[in-house]
Amino acid sequence: MARELNRDLFTLRPAFEPAADDIAPASPAFRPDEMRGLHVQIEGYNRRLKEFESRVETMHTKVEEVVAQNRQRFERVQGHFQRQTEMLQSSLSDVHSKIAQVVSRVNERKISEGVVKEMVDRHGQVVQSFEARLQQFQKVISDQELQLMHARSELKEALHELAKLKKF
Repeated sequence: MARELNRDLFTLRPAFEPAADDIAPASPAFRPDEMRGLHVQIEGYNRRLKEFESRVETMHTKVEEVVAQNRQRFERVQGHFQRQTEMLQSSLSDVHSKIAQVVSRVNERKISEGVVKEMVDRHGQVVQSFEARLQQFQKVISDQELQLMHARSELKEALHELAKLKKF
């Protein structure tokens, strides 16, 4: 027995086309009144879908508006923060310069106070040396006064002796 290939297995026909022997007599799947009901339902679904699409579009528009508003707000707030930062930095630089001025003035005063203190100390030393010399001069003067008084008393005695000698 010779073997033969079945040619029906290897024939090319479209997948959506039924084979000639598979075709059944046409019988309507739906009745006309069912078709009308389905058509009404499909139209209702189409209307609802269009309403939903319009709502989605409205929501999309609103979301875009809100995003734009938020972007503007963010930019305003960012600008405000930048201005505040600049103002703060300028204020800080002003404060730093004023602090530097105060520190320099304090240093100048310390230097001036040091100079004045040195002058007062030198003056105190001059006054002390003057007082010491004055005390020495007073001592010398008192010593000389004593010597002078002693010399006067001796002179008086000598004059008295001379007066006694003249009387004789």
